[in-house]
Amino acid sequence: MLLTSLASTFRRLRSEERGAGMAAVVGLMAVSLLTTSVVATSVVTATEYTTVTRAGVESQAAAEAGIAVARAGLLNGTCVSNSNSYASAANTVPEYVATIWIPSGSAWVRGCPTGTATQVRILSTGYAEREGALGSDGRDESHLEVILSSISVPSTIEATGPAIYAYNSQGFGGGGKLVTIGGSDASILIREGDVNCTGGASGDADIVVNNGNLTVSGGCVITGNAYASGRITLPGGPDIGGNAIANALTMNGGSEVGGSVWVNQDVTLSGGVKIGGNVTAATMSFSSGGEIGGNVQTTGAVTFNGGGGPLIKGNLTAASFTTGNGGTVEKNAWIYGATSVNWGAVIKGNLTTKTFSKPGGSNKDFVKGTLTLVPGGPTASPYATNPARPAWPIVPDWINFDYDPADWSGFAVATISSSGSCSFTQVKNAVASFAGQNGIVNGLGCVGGISIGGSDIVTLNQDVAIFSPKYNFSGGGGFTASQTRKLWLITPDTVAETPTTPTCITGESSFSVSGGFTFSSNLRVMMYTPCKVVLSSSTKFTGQVFSGKAGIDGGAVLTYTAVGLPGYNLDTGLTTTVATSEADRTIVSFRNLEDGN
Repeated sequence: MLLTSLASTFRRLRSEERGAGMAAVVGLMAVSLLTTSVVATSVVTATEYTTVTRAGVESQAAAEAGIAVARAGLLNGTCVSNSNSYASAANTVPEYVATIWIPSGSAWVRGCPTGTATQVRILSTGYAEREGALGSDGRDESHLEVILSSISVPSTIEATGPAIYAYNSQGFGGGGKLVTIGGSDASILIREGDVNCTGGASGDADIVVNNGNLTVSGGCVITGNAYASGRITLPGGPDIGGNAIANALTMNGGSEVGGSVWVNQDVTLSGGVKIGGNVTAATMSFSSGGEIGGNVQTTGAVTFNGGGGPLIKGNLTAASFTTGNGGTVEKNAWIYGATSVNWGAVIKGNLTTKTFSKPGGSNKDFVKGTLTLVPGGPTASPYATNPARPAWPIVPDWINFDYDPADWSGFAVATISSSGSCSFTQVKNAVASFAGQNGIVNGLGCVGGISIGGSDIVTLNQDVAIFSPKYNFSGGGGFTASQTRKLWLITPDTVAETPTTPTCITGESSFSVSGGFTFSSNLRVMMYTPCKVVLSSSTKFTGQVFSGKAGIDGGAVLTYTAVGLPGYNLDTGLTTTVATSEADRTIVSFRNLEDGN
């Protein structure tokens, strides 16, 4: 019984243990199945993530390639020929479409820039070579936007140009005076026409008549050099303090040239005239006294006419030499052809010539040094040492300067207008509105121009440019400043033609400064007009004039210092604005967008 009971108990225990093991096995299998499911899900998710990431990298790189190709197209100038669109070739990698956009109001439109003054937008869509797996296509395309900068190069304002530029000589003259400060080399440039200077050129200045004759008479005293493409005539009285450079020269009645003379044709002298330096010419005729302080060098004949004793203090080189009664060459003479002297004529040095004739007496009566005859004609003269003719000054073409605020970098703009003349108060208030900033007063809407007179004084605390169709400054009015400032008074030339010439629409008398109108000495003033500037009645200012015509009358005084105009070199007439190109653009923004081309 005992054994039977133990066996039964043992069998029961084994049965119970077998049930517990089965449960453990089932549990373990469930855990394994769950782990397998998790691992499988993780693998699928990782695969999906990897392909999406790869697609995103590829599409982004493709979009950036499109940006680069479009930028290259702008640089190479192919935007128009490509219809502002650049796409990769079919079945190539990377794959992209890039388009170019330009501003239109506050929006962007497809197009090609015509310059660098506005921004440019490039929109590029790039496509992945291998798309994301299992329908995950969110990164299969990338959309990039790049904004390229505009290029704004401010016009420079170079202090260049002559004291007075007048395109046309008509009406040039008067009794004014031109002086300089700070060692400036003042010039009066007349582009076209003959000049009869009866005044207005008195002072430290050169005068250049680019295409005409120059007559210096009355109160016109030129202390600098005088240039004329035609003939310079000094009829008696006035002087040229410097050199005379012209096609020909006539001097009478005690006139003087303080420097040397260079002409292409003849020099004709009479009546006790005086030239301080050398004479270089084709021919020279000298009568009735007077003297030349240096050498005379001609390619043609030199003639002493009549009595009065003309005097050459230096050496003489000429093709032939003929004297009347009297006349002296203090040094040597070298004559390639014939020399013919009369009583009273003397060469104090040596004479070398092809032939020599005299009225009588001995050779020593006429040639104090050695007389050398060369039957075949002398070789090159050792006395032909005059300096070369000075270079002709540049007289620029007319500059058409119109109203464009973009020319004036850093200048604020205030606009005034009137159906009649704009008043002192309007100008004063416009200037005050700048609050110390440089500014432009746009008075082109002042139909009658700007009038200031009486005791009205405009005070400038900054540089100011005033544009107006007309100016009438008179009486006790004026402009003043607390420190050195610049003032531009401009009547714009609105007609652009080739070749450039001044077009005066508002009338020749549209720019008048008279009656004691004042400019403080610390103001630097530029007066520009295609019409005529008339400075009269003791007007005094420091600066320069660039005009169609000009006159300095009635004791007016212009103290020259260059002010200039923005964007131009007034010495040469050339523009100074720096040219820009597509290569100068920079990236303003670079970002991804949700949508693209």
